[in-house]
Amino acid sequence: MRKLLLWLVMVAAMVAAILGGTAAFLYSRTDEDRLPQQPVQFGGLTLIANGWDWTIPVLGDKVSKTYESPTNLTVQKLGTFTDTTPALTLPDWVTAAEVQITAPDGTVWSGGLADCNTYAYTQNGAYQILVTAHHSDSDAPGDPVGWYAYRAGYTMAMNPKVTLSSERAPQGSIVAIQLSGILDGEPTVESDLGEVWFRKTATGYMGYLPVTYNAEGGDHTLQLTCGTLQKEITLTVTRTLYDTVSVPAEEDVGGGEEFRSAIWPLYTTGSSAKLWNGRFEAPSAGAVNLAYGTTQMVDGQRSGQATGLTYAAADGETVTAPQAGNIVFAGTLTLTGGTVVIDHGCGVKSYLYGLETVGVVRGQSVSTGDPLGTAGTSHSLIYELRIGSKSTDPQLALNGSSGLQFREAE
Repeated sequence: MRKLLLWLVMVAAMVAAILGGTAAFLYSRTDEDRLPQQPVQFGGLTLIANGWDWTIPVLGDKVSKTYESPTNLTVQKLGTFTDTTPALTLPDWVTAAEVQITAPDGTVWSGGLADCNTYAYTQNGAYQILVTAHHSDSDAPGDPVGWYAYRAGYTMAMNPKVTLSSERAPQGSIVAIQLSGILDGEPTVESDLGEVWFRKTATGYMGYLPVTYNAEGGDHTLQLTCGTLQKEITLTVTRTLYDTVSVPAEEDVGGGEEFRSAIWPLYTTGSSAKLWNGRFEAPSAGAVNLAYGTTQMVDGQRSGQATGLTYAAADGETVTAPQAGNIVFAGTLTLTGGTVVIDHGCGVKSYLYGLETVGVVRGQSVSTGDPLGTAGTSHSLIYELRIGSKSTDPQLALNGSSGLQFREAE
C-alpha cells in the first residue's frame, strides 16, 4: 500500500512537472504576435495605439499572459481633410468600440460600434478623435481579450460642393443634386422645374429634381440655399422627341373630382427617407403599348401626352411593386379603376392605375416585386413615376439610368 501511494505521488509529481514545463514553454512562446494585427483606420490613415490592455490565454483558463500600457496624452497628427469626410474603419476583430469626437467649439460627440460613422460635421477647424476598440472572447474563447486606445487630431477644411448627376437633362428625366462639405443648415432649391426633396447622407445631402415631359428646353437656374451658402446652378434641359399616335376617343366616365381629392394631396406629403434601392422593376410582364411622353391624337386633334407607361397586361396577371416603399393609397376610383400609390421617399412615388383587383392596404410596406393586385380588361394598366406633382419617365428608372440611382452608396 505504501509503495502504491509513493508511486502515485511520483506520477503526480511527474504530471505536474510536465504540465508546468509545458505551461512555461507556452508562456515563453506567447508574444505580442498573438494580439490583433489588423489596424484601425481613420480617413484611410492607420491609427497608432497609445494605450492597451490585453490578456492572452496560454493554458486554457488556468494560465494567461498580460500585455498592457497606460493611455497617454500623445496626439497622432493626421493632417487636413479637404475633399471627403473621414470615415472610421474598424477591422473584423473589433467586437465593441467607443468613439468620441471633439469639435473646434468644444462640443463632444460620443458613439459606438454601430454608429461610429454617423457624426455630422457642421464646421471647419481642428478636431480630435478618441477611439477604444475592444475584442471579447464570446466567439473565440482562445482569442486574446482586451482593447487598444487611439488619440488623433485632424483639421477639416471642406468647402461646400454641389454636384449634379447631369448638367444636361432630357425631358422626362430626374436630376440628382448632391451637396457635400461642411454645411451649416438644411438645403432648399428654388426652381421652375419642380420641388426638390433632400435626404441626409454621410457626406451631406442628396436631392432629386424632376424634369417633366413638357419642361421648357434651354437653361434653367436653380437657386440653392443651405444655411449661409447661396449658390446659383445652371441646368440645361434638352428636348425629347416623343412619338405621336392616334387613339380612339374615351368615354367620359366622370370621377375627376373624386380623383383629385384622393390623389392630389399625395403630391405634397410623404416620407423624407430614401426607401428604394437600385433600379426599379416593371410592374407588368406585358409590353409597353404607350410610352411616356407620347402625344395622343383623337380625330386629328391633340388630346394630351402620356404621363406614364401603359402596359398590355394580360387579364388576371399579377401586378407587382416597382420598388420598395409604403402604400399611401389603395382602392378603386371611378376614373382610374383599381389604384395603388407607393411612397418611395424623398418625394418619389409610383402611381399604378387600372388594376382589376387591389390586394394591398394603406399603411402596408412592400418590397420590390411584391404583389399589389391583378390586371384586367376594364382599364389599361398605367404606371406613373412622379416627384411631387411632376411626372417623369419610369423607363429610365427601370433601366437603372435615372438620377434616382446616382451615387446610391453615398
